[in-house]
Amino acid sequence: MSKAVIAFAATLCVAGYVFVYAAGKAEQPIRSDGFSYYVYLPSWFLFHDTTLREVALDCCGGEFPAFTAIIRWPETRRWVNAHPIGVAIFQAPFFVAAHLLTRWTNLSPDGFTLYYQHAIGLSGVFWAIAGLVVLRNILRRHFSDAVTAATLFAVLFGTNLFHYATYDSSYSHVYSFFLFACFLNLTDRWHERPSRRLSILLGLVAGLIVLVRHTNVLFLVTFPLYGATNLATLTSTWHRLKSQWRDVLLMTAVGLVVIAPQLALYYQATGRFLVSSYGSLGFNFTEPRIFGVLFSVQKGVFFWSPLLLAALAGLVFSPGLARNVRFGSMLFLVANTYLIASWWDWQFGGSYGHRGFVDGFPIFAIGLAGFFQWAAASATRRSLVTICATVAIALSVVQMIQYWNRVMPMSDTTWDHYRSVFLRLQ
Repeated sequence: MSKAVIAFAATLCVAGYVFVYAAGKAEQPIRSDGFSYYVYLPSWFLFHDTTLREVALDCCGGEFPAFTAIIRWPETRRWVNAHPIGVAIFQAPFFVAAHLLTRWTNLSPDGFTLYYQHAIGLSGVFWAIAGLVVLRNILRRHFSDAVTAATLFAVLFGTNLFHYATYDSSYSHVYSFFLFACFLNLTDRWHERPSRRLSILLGLVAGLIVLVRHTNVLFLVTFPLYGATNLATLTSTWHRLKSQWRDVLLMTAVGLVVIAPQLALYYQATGRFLVSSYGSLGFNFTEPRIFGVLFSVQKGVFFWSPLLLAALAGLVFSPGLARNVRFGSMLFLVANTYLIASWWDWQFGGSYGHRGFVDGFPIFAIGLAGFFQWAAASATRRSLVTICATVAIALSVVQMIQYWNRVMPMSDTTWDHYRSVFLRLQ
């Protein structure tokens, strides 16, 4: 059953992507944040330039537009990209295929014509489905096939994940979704039976998580805190990590090697290895918009994806896998929520729902699976949860279509506007 859900999800994601661009619901795939995540590829492979100077001259008259968040560093006047190189690494195979197709035609091989655009768009589709495949792998080790199937379906369609796998697939979120699922999967297996191979893979994935989105380094806390539920188990986990210090050192070394190219780029552009790549934009830690981020009509993650409340309940109260990842996951979710709420643009610009939480959906998936497993133990609970989940999924899909049709604004939604267009598709 869960395999069928994966196949259905892949089919619908491709169909949704085709619909978005065939129907003119969105502009070209490489846009907004997607531009700055991608721009490394034409700079490296077409212009053989790591400074972004040549691609800026070719595409933008020498100056990147403000929306790209690529700034000139004051001291060196060199370009610094707010977004790191991780997404471009995952997009590279698709870029190569697009370049070969472009050279075969009479289109300009400048990195931004038709084949490049949709290769990058479909790259996001691919890695979103890959994330679901990895998520299925970890869930099937701990839950029934039926619970796994229901969880995968609900996470894809009951949240804004489908939107970021199709409409905004060039953004970083589905790449982080895939990597978070991989990290949880490898962590679960490593703590069951440590090995050098798993340690290397964990280091690789950890490094890529940081390369895709720097603040997601917080998520790595789920590894050392796996299985810790109280002081006694925390102490036990610490002693176990000490006994496996060679493996821990190996994964740390691999992770540092992976992020080294990004540090080198920062040094080339600024003369420093560690910089705030957003320049003057930053955090307001004294006035975090916690309520707005979690519950507001503007971008509240639980307002726009209420099914995640059930996932949170499952993460907090379920036994088994949810119990093992609970401490680290909750610590990450609290810290990540605080960071998001403290960011100068806490809404994260234009988005369907709050896109800042998409990366962590594998955590919510584990909680949701635990919740569904609890519901399946009683016919009454199963019926009630099925009805509520169906309504939540239907509402999420309808509101996504509203966003696609521009019935719902990209940001700053008000309660009066939300109520006036409720369930209206046009």
